[in-house]
This record gives sequence, structure tokens and C-alpha cells, in this order.
Amino acid sequence: MEVENSTQDLPAPVADKMDLGEVVWQELLAGNYENAVQAVKAKENEVSLENNSLELVPVVTKLLQEDVGPEGEQCVEDILLHIASVANPKEVVLVFLEVLEMKWSATQVRVMLSPLQTVLLRQASSTNTRAVTFSWVFNTLYSHVATLETPQGLNLEGKERHLLDFDPLVREASDILQHLIQFYEGIFTRVISGELEWGGGKDSREYLAMFLLQLFHKPLTYLDVFDENKGDTCNALYLSCGHLASMVGQLFFNVFKLLGSVSWKSSKTLLASESKEIEEMKPETLEDNDGEDDREGKKDEVSQLSLACFFYCVVGQEMAAEWVPQVYSHQYVFLTCLPLVSALLQEKEHIPIHKGLILSGALLNKLARHSLPGDSLEAPAHSSFPQLLVRVMTFCDNKELRTQALDIFRTHMGKFDSQGRRKLIQALLLSVKHAGVLGLVIHELKENVALNLSKENLDLNFSGRNLVELVKAACVLPEAEQTDLLEWSDCIMAALNLLIFLFIRDKENRTKVAGVSHSLKEGYLTQLQTGLDLSKGHYELKLKELSETQCKKKEDKLSVCVGGQMLPNLPRDQERKVVEAAICSLDMMQCVLVRAVQAIEKNI
Repeated sequence: MEVENSTQDLPAPVADKMDLGEVVWQELLAGNYENAVQAVKAKENEVSLENNSLELVPVVTKLLQEDVGPEGEQCVEDILLHIASVANPKEVVLVFLEVLEMKWSATQVRVMLSPLQTVLLRQASSTNTRAVTFSWVFNTLYSHVATLETPQGLNLEGKERHLLDFDPLVREASDILQHLIQFYEGIFTRVISGELEWGGGKDSREYLAMFLLQLFHKPLTYLDVFDENKGDTCNALYLSCGHLASMVGQLFFNVFKLLGSVSWKSSKTLLASESKEIEEMKPETLEDNDGEDDREGKKDEVSQLSLACFFYCVVGQEMAAEWVPQVYSHQYVFLTCLPLVSALLQEKEHIPIHKGLILSGALLNKLARHSLPGDSLEAPAHSSFPQLLVRVMTFCDNKELRTQALDIFRTHMGKFDSQGRRKLIQALLLSVKHAGVLGLVIHELKENVALNLSKENLDLNFSGRNLVELVKAACVLPEAEQTDLLEWSDCIMAALNLLIFLFIRDKENRTKVAGVSHSLKEGYLTQLQTGLDLSKGHYELKLKELSETQCKKKEDKLSVCVGGQMLPNLPRDQERKVVEAAICSLDMMQCVLVRAVQAIEKNI
């Protein structure tokens, strides 16, 4: 009896997994972190940990939901690392994945990643590692990253974008990205050294690279990763992105291998052909196709936005430069990357649009002037690229992006040979319905004709029948005499200036444009004159009414419609100024029209 009583007085060891979980939880709640770690590492609990870890991991990770500070987080990480090192690997992976499906902060994710890496590397082999386990983990981690919120609806320009570095959403995404890179780096090192090879006939380098590329879709496509000095920055997000790009480059040895995964599947052509006009594509119509490429990506390996953001980093920001070969044709790289540029420009948020503009500008700057053949317009997405630029130029509410798109639009047109420029100008004249853009296109036509006339032997692309067709396409009023001349003034003035230049500069009729003079005089110019008479008569009558009712109380007020919304009624003085400005603009148009008619009549 004495022996039995003395035995009962001794502290009993932890008998099973439930007892261990209770002991650890009590120690953690009491803040006795060192005791909790020692309890888990105790020799008498080795067997329990090896075979039964499914219930202990949730107990330990539950502490992360409390504000335990750095010491508590380190304690949880130490316990999870020990479990990952000694417990059944398959059980640990399953319970870790279950825990990771919950919404965690960046700090909580960091605590989980190191133990998860440890248990995965325990299963690594240099011959035939089971790939499905790794893919489960990688996809679970990415599903967590893909749900991260990013700033939306911000209209930031230039250095204002640096303010995003202080946005809580950006900082959380940046922190999680850093932790994920550290997680992948351990696996990356094993793959590079040959210590980790996945079975099933997979190329281990490409297999890992595809999972790394996922991160370029979300969150990186929607986060500002831009530096004017291309690397001379302390921005953590930029540096992490550069590190990630270098890892992908080293896995492939050649980043341009990924060009083979670029695809473009658009059901609509945005530019008109030479023989057929198409209706205007409205912004909402273009947005309907957003993400279409990603849903139909090649073999579902990697989304087109992932590739787009990756090549933005490589080409636009010159990351991973040591893995960018210099033997590829700039023309080939530009044409192959156009679907990626278009994918970025189709996005609604300003940050991916900015990436698309930077990428297209970097690609175009590598091309020599007049080096692209006209046949390259048949390349995938090339018909959409100019129209997407037009959409940014006309509808984007960010001035910096509008200006940038305009510069790229002009640069793009100058990269083609004469046949390509002629085809592009004709297609734009037939498809674009914005007066300001049409005025710009007509000005480009005038510049090309001037260049052609300076040559001894005329280029047939800007003379003869081709030039006549271009002039006819430029000299069109969308609603004949009833066209709103003030709204279309940019296009009309550009067309009149083109006619004046042609008939004064080409007095010898080298371009054969005189053959269209009669149809222009009787058609376009006559319609324009009739429209001017009607418009001037309307505004003069309005001005007369304002003068006659100046001393009377007038019930009807002049209303102005902007963007489909009626502005408040204007004071009487402002009404007069608006009407007088309209009459002045019409008078100016009348003067240019008279000059154009005189120039044509001299050549008849």
C-alpha cells in the first residue's frame, strides 16, 4: 500500500494526444512559451507526435488569432517546425492545408510557411518526388493570395503612385509576397541543385516556374511595380518582384521561352479592313472581352495576365536581365508580346493599363523607324492594339495615361513601312468614330503625303488610287449636312487642311489626286457648306433672341449637355459668350473651307 501511495503522488506523464493538446494550450494561454515548446519536444511524446498531429496543430495555431506578440508567434512557429520535422508528413500536410484555408494576416502566414516548407522538403527526392502533394500546397497558397484585396478606383499620376506604398492593402500584399518568396526559395534551391525532381515525366524547372508565374497575375498585376530608375529603389514590393522574376528566369535559363505560351483568342476585330467598315466599338463592348484570354489560356498552364505582368517586369522594368538573351529579333518579340499588351490595356484599373503602356513603349523603342512590314498587321492582337490605345486616349480619366497612350499611338504608326502605314491609316479612318483621333490620323496622312512628295519616285502607297481612297475616307461627314460641326471640328479642319496642302503642293498632279476633285467639290465640300449655313443660322438666331430678351425675364435657359448629363442653366452673359464662341468657330471653319474650294478650283 505504501508503494502504491508513493506511486500515486508522482506527476503522470502526458498519456495521449488530447492530454498533450490540453497541456500545450494551458501553457500558451499562461504565456509560458518555453514550457509549451519543451512539452511538445518531450521524449515521452515522440510516438504521439509521429502518428497523431491532426488535433495538436489546430490547437497551436488557434493562438495566432490572439495578440500574442513576437514571442508568442515564435513559440507557435517553433512548435509547428518540430511537428513538421517528426510527425507523419502526409498528415501534417493535410492539417496545414486545412488551417491555411482560413483567412490569415501576413504575420500569421509567415509563421505557417516555414513549417510547411519543412514538411514538404522531407518528401523531396532527387528521383521521383510525388508532384500532387506539392501542387496541393502551391494552389492553396495561391488561392489565399488571389483573394487579397488591392486598391481600386484610384486616379494617381506620376509620383502620387508612391503613396500606394503606405496603403494597408498594399503593405499586406507586399509582406505576404516576401514570405511566399522565402517559402519558394527553399524549394527553388533544391530544384536548381537537382535534389528535388518531380515524377510523372514533368520538367521540374518548368513545373515550379509555372507556380511562381501565378503570383504575377495576382497580386502583382494590380499593384504598382514601377521605378523610373529601374531598380535604384528601396521599395520592398519592387525588390520582391525582381527577385521573383530572377527565379523564373533562372529556372527557364531564357525568359523568352515563355513567348510560346502567349495566345490571343478574340472573337471580334476592332479595326476595319480595307474593303469594309465596322461599327464603333464602345468601351463597354471592349470590356466584355476582359479576361477572355485568361479563361482560355493555353493548356491552363499560366494566365495571359501572368505572362503580361512578367514581361512588363522583364522588358519594361529590365528585371532578370541576366536571363534575357540578346539574339532575338526585336520585331519578333514585339509582335509576339502584343496579345499581352492588349490583355493589360483591356483592364479597367489604371495600374494594369499603366503596365501595358510601359511594356508597349519599351517594345516599340527597340524597333527602328519604318522597320515593321505591312504584313505584320495580320499578327494576333495587332488589329486590337491601336483601338485599345484610342480607348485609353479618349475615355481614361487619368491625364498621364492619356498622354502616354497618345505618344505610343504616334510612335507605333511611325514604326511601319509605307504599306503598313497606309493600311493602318485606312483602317483607322474607317473604324474610329472620335473626331479628335480622326483629326490626328488625317494629320499623319498629310505628313506621309508630304514625305512622299519630297521623293523623286513616288511611293504608290501614298499616290494614285491608294491616295484617292485615303482622301475619300478622310473627307466624310457622318450625318452629311446634319452633322454637328462643332463636335466634329477637329476632324473637319484636319481634312480641309489636307485638301489645301494636296492641291497647292501637288500642282503637277503627280499623286493623281486631281481625279477626285469634282466628287469632293460636289459631295463633301457642298455638304459642309450647307451644314455651315444651317449651323450659323441657328446660332445667329439664338444670339438675336438673347439680345431681344435682354431686358425681359426669360423662362427658357440655355442648357449644356456634357457626357450625357445636363449642366445647370447658364447666366445670360455666359449664354452669349457660348453662342458667340460657336459662331466664331464656324466662321473660322468657313474661311478654311473657302481656301480649300479655291485650291481645288485652280486644279480643275
